[in-house]
Amino acid sequence: MIRFLLPICLLGLLPSAAIADSKAKAKIKPAPPAAGAIKGTVIFEGEAPERSKLERDSDPYCAKTDKLAEDVIVTKGKLKDVLVRIQNGTMGKHATPATPAVFDQKDCMYTPRVVGVLAGQKLAVRNSDGTFHNVHGTVAGKLLWNKPHPKAAGDLSLETTPRAGDVVDVVCDVHPWMKAHAVVQDHPYFAVTRADGSFEIKGLAPGTYTLEAWHPTLGTRSLAVKIGTGAKATVTARLSYKPN
Repeated sequence: MIRFLLPICLLGLLPSAAIADSKAKAKIKPAPPAAGAIKGTVIFEGEAPERSKLERDSDPYCAKTDKLAEDVIVTKGKLKDVLVRIQNGTMGKHATPATPAVFDQKDCMYTPRVVGVLAGQKLAVRNSDGTFHNVHGTVAGKLLWNKPHPKAAGDLSLETTPRAGDVVDVVCDVHPWMKAHAVVQDHPYFAVTRADGSFEIKGLAPGTYTLEAWHPTLGTRSLAVKIGTGAKATVTARLSYKPN
């Protein structure tokens, strides 16, 4: 009889051991995604520079719509078109987005004026105007492309080969007041300030970061920011520029 009892006892133990192992595995959960964020504002100290009316009479289509210079756009002390990012080289490796960043040529202006891209990401340039443009891109004065863009033509798909930290300057040689900038990063943790100077960068793990701000006319600023956990996972930051 004993020779039968031993296997029966062992068989009785197996289900409970399997259940215990299953419960242990159930307790192991993947780490939650980083939930930290930086919410901030870029301000302009002092009197905002006057925005002059652009001379656009060289093209009757463009002349139909009045536009002001966009070198420095300040609304109630807040600065637009500032690219704010976590410092390049500090956020690991990231895949290049398959979707392009987009500039639209609308009312004979580039919209938006500043975009952020990852190294290798394409640019799509759209012509929403009823007139001819050309799209001329350079990095530190070195030519990337110079493409004609007739009215009603499809989007241009343009390669961006620059490295993180570079800026692709885009102009239209037909309409020299048209200017835009694509700022290159090696990670997706960046934002461009809105008309009210606000920005938000999400998905950050706890730690200390160097926050960098870039403006096409006013240059760069930096600020150290520390993200904690819980209530301290979302922090506020304020960067400021003064008149040159």
